[in-house]
Amino acid sequence: QALVLPGASPGTGWDGASNVPCEPPQPDEPPEDESVFTYLFQPSPHTLSRLVTSTQLWFHTGPVMAPPGSSAAANRSAGGADVLILSGQGRVTVAATAVQAAEQWTVFHFAAPFLRYVSQKLFVLLVRCPGCPCTADADKMPFLMATTKPKGPDRARRSSVPWSPAALNLLQRPSEDAAAHADCHRAALNISFEELGWDKWIVHPRSFIFHYCHGSCSDTHTLSHALGFRLCCAALPSTMRSLRVRTTSDGGYSFKYETVPNILTQDCACI
Repeated sequence: QALVLPGASPGTGWDGASNVPCEPPQPDEPPEDESVFTYLFQPSPHTLSRLVTSTQLWFHTGPVMAPPGSSAAANRSAGGADVLILSGQGRVTVAATAVQAAEQWTVFHFAAPFLRYVSQKLFVLLVRCPGCPCTADADKMPFLMATTKPKGPDRARRSSVPWSPAALNLLQRPSEDAAAHADCHRAALNISFEELGWDKWIVHPRSFIFHYCHGSCSDTHTLSHALGFRLCCAALPSTMRSLRVRTTSDGGYSFKYETVPNILTQDCACI
């Protein structure tokens, strides 16, 4: 999922698209514009490079400022708020289903025709909400939540990350302790993603303890010797664990949780 926040341009995110946050309506301002909130959105390059499958707009309606029993209050309770988009034809109403959420938030679930706008570098949304207060609080600003997937065939992320010679040497480096080669055991190595040059991709964790199997196995096992097999010090497959990381591919505009399977060794044995 990707979050898209309003851009910081003049007239963005404020009541009536004025240049001053929550400026009182001007005498020559049309009455219908007093309850229209304008926001400019600029999706990140990462979002633009992917296929958007669903989008929601989270809008903080806040407490109703209209007097009890007024038409504005009635419209609010009946889902009177709606969303428009600024296009070449002017203001166009967007098909959406409004759902009330906790703490005075309203979630607009957009229909499929709206998804094409999220693939544009810039677009302007207007929320018409009679009785909604204007707020400049950062924690109450609206935001878009978009669900995306890769365009075309899915490819494993690991295949696109080059394994540098330094990284391979670090992972394959044998222990300097000669006694460590006497038997099969589990060894540990601290892996820093910054040292590997991966800190611009993997943002959390910054490092982790990499356990691997190391040592030698004797040929005293009767059956393996008779069959001509040579035992190898390796991790027991059923004991391997996965590593969960948080990654970014657009400089921190959006994040993704990924799981690297079977990378953490728990037990070693001669097999």
